[in-house]
Amino acid sequence: MTGGMILRGLEVEQVRRFGDAVRLTGLGPGINLLGAPNEFGKSTLLAALRAVFLLPHGSKARPIADLQPYGGRGAPRIAVDFTLDGGDWRLEKRFMQRAFARLEGGGERLDGDAAEARLQDLLGVEAGKRGAEAMGLLNALWVTQGQSLVQPDLSDPARATIRSCLEADLDAMTGGDAAGRVLARVTADLAVLLDGRGNPRGRFRAAKEGEQEAAAELARLETRRQGLEDDLNAMADLRRRLAHEDDADRREKERAGLAEAGRVRDRLRDYDARHRAARAVRDHAAAQLAAVRQDLAGRAAWERDLAAGTARVAELEGALQAAQGAHDAAGAAHAARLEAVRMADAGRQAARRALDLAAGRVERARLVRERREAAAALDRLDEAARAVTQAAAELDACTIDDARLGAIRKAERALDAARAASRAQATTLDVTLADGARGRLVLDGQALESGRIVVTDNAVLRIEGIGTIRIEPASHGRDALRAELAGAEEVLRRALAAAGCADTPAAEAALAVRRQAELAFQAARTVLGGLLAGADQVPATAMEAARRRLADLDVRIARIGEAGDGTDDPLAMLEAARQAMDVAEARYDAAHRALLSPDETMRRAAEDLARLRAEWQVARDGATQLARDLEAARAVEADEALSARLAAGHEAAERAEQALVRIEETRPEGTEALADAAIQRLERTIQEGHARLAALRQEMAAREARIRAAEGDGLDERIAAQERLRAAHAAEDAACAREVAILQCLRDAVAAAERAATERYLAPLARAIQPALAALFPRAVATVEPDFSISALSRRIDEPFATLSDGTREQIAVLARLGLADLMQARGRPAMLVLDDALTYADSGRLDRMFDILTEAAGRLQILILTCRTELFTGLGARRLAVEPVGEQNQPAG
Repeated sequence: MTGGMILRGLEVEQVRRFGDAVRLTGLGPGINLLGAPNEFGKSTLLAALRAVFLLPHGSKARPIADLQPYGGRGAPRIAVDFTLDGGDWRLEKRFMQRAFARLEGGGERLDGDAAEARLQDLLGVEAGKRGAEAMGLLNALWVTQGQSLVQPDLSDPARATIRSCLEADLDAMTGGDAAGRVLARVTADLAVLLDGRGNPRGRFRAAKEGEQEAAAELARLETRRQGLEDDLNAMADLRRRLAHEDDADRREKERAGLAEAGRVRDRLRDYDARHRAARAVRDHAAAQLAAVRQDLAGRAAWERDLAAGTARVAELEGALQAAQGAHDAAGAAHAARLEAVRMADAGRQAARRALDLAAGRVERARLVRERREAAAALDRLDEAARAVTQAAAELDACTIDDARLGAIRKAERALDAARAASRAQATTLDVTLADGARGRLVLDGQALESGRIVVTDNAVLRIEGIGTIRIEPASHGRDALRAELAGAEEVLRRALAAAGCADTPAAEAALAVRRQAELAFQAARTVLGGLLAGADQVPATAMEAARRRLADLDVRIARIGEAGDGTDDPLAMLEAARQAMDVAEARYDAAHRALLSPDETMRRAAEDLARLRAEWQVARDGATQLARDLEAARAVEADEALSARLAAGHEAAERAEQALVRIEETRPEGTEALADAAIQRLERTIQEGHARLAALRQEMAAREARIRAAEGDGLDERIAAQERLRAAHAAEDAACAREVAILQCLRDAVAAAERAATERYLAPLARAIQPALAALFPRAVATVEPDFSISALSRRIDEPFATLSDGTREQIAVLARLGLADLMQARGRPAMLVLDDALTYADSGRLDRMFDILTEAAGRLQILILTCRTELFTGLGARRLAVEPVGEQNQPAG
């Protein structure tokens, strides 16, 4: 690869997750691959690359704010090293705080706005508005995450860049400036006749509107002339209908029919009145007959009920006598059983007294035994209380405890520390005596033996036969050490005196004695606690309660007294008394059950007697009332009179029925409802005839007036004038339409020539896309629009781009960007393709073919791929990139 744009390095610092400076290493010509997991910062590096090339250093737009480090404010710094057309360049920018821009290369060093202007000139981009990204084709070639599914969104400067590459060839194809002037003149002439939406305007619009207005007026006049003809035809029909409606014979016939319908209705009403009266008479006679029959039936029912009631009274009187006898016999049996129960109860009472006497002897024996146990418990409690008192006295006699022994041991440790400090300041003498030299070395009047001597104070060593040596140990802090040693000895002495011990071993022995005393005290308390009723009870209270218990038992024993002579066993006597009591209870229960059984028989006899008496009383009262009611009815109307009334009722009902039949035989034809309907129909017919006659006369007058008005208005002359006006406007409209067609044809011819030139000089884009498409989709052809987008894919049928699958649209979008990059490279413009997480929807077969296409394109331009799925791109054979920290010596001074 020669020439073009090659990215050599990228450094970022304080950019999102990259707080410290890092560098993207390994960049070179061809395909470069950065594979890393999610959240690594791949998209951050692409955002930094776009920012350093396309955003001004003074911008505070949202993309710059988004570059700040996570967790706080900062000043993002980005630097790139790149090669452009064989020359090496370095670009560095800092954003937000202390912003700057620096561009070095080609023997130049530019800062600030000058560096920005030079960079835009090198890249062929235009500055964005209000700090936004610069606009050009590089924006479309650097594909951010998620944008690989859509085709490049070309800005106006990007389209201008492409057109500038094609401009000279387009002029050659279309005739240069002359073709432009022709197209401009055609456009201007079309603008006179058509507006921006293609609708007529000016004289073209006036001709169309004039023709439409003349046609509308002509249609209105034709409508009026047709209306005149319709009125003339309608007048003849109206005269015929008027003659029919104004016929006197027909109207007289209608009035006669109405009168006859009234007479028919009157006859029907008279018949209906007579029929209702006859039917009422018949119904009354039938009601009277039914009443007589009901009275007869009621009197017969009373007689039957009276006979049945009299028989029931006689039957119940016999049952009453039998029930009274049964009741008397049950009473005698019940009295005998009552006497048996009384005798059994007396035996049970005697057995109860014997049982109570035996139970008293057993209770006295139990109380005597309980008193012996209570006296023994009192003795044990008194003994345990004395043992606790003695152990407490022994424990109180001990003068040492753990606290005092701890104070003694602490004082002893302090004395040992003071002695050690004193020895550290002392002078040490190692003495080795020769044979026969014993007694010849004397230290402060004391003969020395072989061994180590520690001298802590000034001393004099006398050597017999030689002289004396004065020894003065180191004096630094000696007085303080002596005072500290004396104080430690005094503290130990006072601690031993407080414990009443001569030394530490004696104190430890005394503490052992105290612990033995404590164990003895705890054991005595445990024994005493086991004898006490509760944890909070004191021994004196417990002993007082035990004494009261003994006194209470003595009282209870004395109350029972001596039971018997004491020779018999109380428990055996109690068992015998219980057996006798059981026998008495069994006899009483048997007598009581025998009593209950006759009582049930007597109760049933009493209930039967009471029930029969109640039924006899009810039956007798019912029969008496029936006799009185029957006698009262006969007093009002005797049986003979009732029979005569029944015969008269039968005769009256028969006469009423015959009269009703005779009236029904005179019934007229039809019904009153049909007569009413006929009258209403005839009255409505006469009224509607009058109304139609008046309406016909009114309509004839109106049409005669319209006919006279139309005949005097000159409709034929006005219609001829409007036809001539419409023809004139139609001719003008046709002329304008021919002129528009000629101008559009000329415009389309020039535009077709321009499109042909565009399609011809889009060959680099077509060459990049078509072979790859053929590899991916056999026999497929892409439709490339003049705006450099792919609108459809033809595979036997045209498939719009928007309807293709995600994988197909992504692959076509990548191929379109490769075509644009080739077009820029061919015209000497810088181009480089960056893909962030692209080709994720491709299957394995298409992915391999896409790798081949990218590898072929990498021979002409640099390609940078960022992905989190490194395993998918192992077969690409790309350079592997890495992100490494930048050493402090390599960071700029700022």
